[in-house]
Amino acid sequence: MHERTTRAIARWLFVGCCAVPTFLTMFAILVTWTPWYHNRARRALAEHVSLLTGLHVEIGDFERADPTTWQLSDVRLADPETLRPVATVRTVRWISQSDSTVIRLSQPEIRVETLDQAATMIHHRFLCRPDQTRVPVRIAADDVTLRGQSTAQTLQDFDAYLETREDVVWATVRCIPAGQRPDSEGVQIEVTRDRSASPPMTSWSVQTGELRMPLAVMSDYYPFLERLGADATFDGTVSASRQDGMASVPWSVSLAGHFRDVDLGQLTQDLPHRVTGRGEISVDRCQLDRDGSVNVAGQLIANEGWMSSSILPRLAEDLGCELTTPIQDDFAFDALALRFDLYAAQLRVEGICRGLPGREWLPSDVVVSAGGQPIVLSRGGWLPATNLARLVAPPHSVSIPLSGQTKGLLEILRPPSHALPGGTTDPANIDETTQPAARIGRLQPWRQETEPISQPY
Repeated sequence: MHERTTRAIARWLFVGCCAVPTFLTMFAILVTWTPWYHNRARRALAEHVSLLTGLHVEIGDFERADPTTWQLSDVRLADPETLRPVATVRTVRWISQSDSTVIRLSQPEIRVETLDQAATMIHHRFLCRPDQTRVPVRIAADDVTLRGQSTAQTLQDFDAYLETREDVVWATVRCIPAGQRPDSEGVQIEVTRDRSASPPMTSWSVQTGELRMPLAVMSDYYPFLERLGADATFDGTVSASRQDGMASVPWSVSLAGHFRDVDLGQLTQDLPHRVTGRGEISVDRCQLDRDGSVNVAGQLIANEGWMSSSILPRLAEDLGCELTTPIQDDFAFDALALRFDLYAAQLRVEGICRGLPGREWLPSDVVVSAGGQPIVLSRGGWLPATNLARLVAPPHSVSIPLSGQTKGLLEILRPPSHALPGGTTDPANIDETTQPAARIGRLQPWRQETEPISQPY
């Protein structure tokens, strides 16, 4: 081959194998530095996370230090249909390796009213998908904020671990509320997904340990908790399980613990008989099975407060109690203590005021005492569980046939919210012989309260 031909071939080989690839590499690098490419990659990453979580995802910025490490900034999760905010995270550092995945969250904030949506996403998108739980996942976060409508709770330390053991997915969470000792045991949460069962079963449990969990922040998720008052706390254990199926299957729930600083006035504000004061509800056992059976036992204790006199005849008639003194006006009590047992269709109430410190002189079975004297005594017998509904029923309530055969029908029938015009529940048409024993009055101010507590008819 001629020398000039050889040099020409060498030059073209240099251009094709060195200069052109070098130019293309430099051009590709320059393109990746442009804001256009960065924004395109950011949107593609947000779409990928949206497909993974089922939520609308927005990412403010991202960095990729190496092929296994991602860092996302200003991450916002929202409902894909309504765009209602679900959670925000200041930074997310994601390290994906062959044998494990580590996720570090900085200052995440979760909206309490969307916890159900977040829990559903974690359950369906992760726990129920074997491809997502093939390798262990470790999630650590600091300053996790649960944001409610009127209050918020910060978790200063959050640590979660997810792994698969044979056909069971285990997820354990440990968190410590702000203001608690960093070396405390913290709140322990465990979620399992048992794929060996047919159909699979999901179970979860919460153990507060030595901590008392404030309940006000969770009232947006469980509206009933708002009835317990702004200062109510819970310490104990809660567990539940449910097996998948074609139809909606209720959870089987088990609870044991203490509800402290319960505002009885807030708890009874919508009931025909009012009781005010601070109380404690101790639940020794609470088992709610899938078939609707109930097994509950516990205690209710309040040291001071006010009580509507209208509740006294209802205690005698519906709970089988004995009144020692006729009282016509609302009164202040110095002890309210009872033990309750609700098993299947039976209910039993026992007074335990005598067991309170400083009240050993009281007779046994005292439910309510005022001025150091017994007012209400329990008889300790078993009663129909439906009597509890009669106790809290308003005067305009109606009698209904309650049985296993009518259970399905009662779920679609709506009870009256007020007295029907022209009926026997109209106060103008009720004579003295048919007037309900429950009288609605006004409670006198108690402690820091400046005005009486009105009770509407």
